[in-house]
Amino acid sequence: MQQIHWPAIIKFDQDDELMYLANHQDWLSFICANQYTVCVQDQLIDSSGDVYLIEKPIAETTTIENSVAHLPQLIKQPQPINVLQLLPLVRQYGQLQGHCCSAKIVFTTIEQGIATVAELEQLY
Repeated sequence: MQQIHWPAIIKFDQDDELMYLANHQDWLSFICANQYTVCVQDQLIDSSGDVYLIEKPIAETTTIENSVAHLPQLIKQPQPINVLQLLPLVRQYGQLQGHCCSAKIVFTTIEQGIATVAELEQLY
């Protein structure tokens, strides 16, 4: 698996929803419960700004020999996200969560943006 810098968030495709993941264990819990519902364009954004696409394993015929599930792979994208790209995502998420002043959400680092997502999850 790629070297993910935790914490991280998941950005769901065509949705303003974000999900905070504190560590690798949170990732495993999420992906084990949702591996068949993640979309090919869903992204994991880590605290260093690296962006990963979640690639589902190719479906195989299930037999006794290969009955163990395979977790999706994280494919690192060449372009990291910057603060100016993350800011509107976090603001939209704040609005979705019912934060009355989401336009006033500001941060200067990716780490602060991810911490803001965690705070918004706790508040609402």
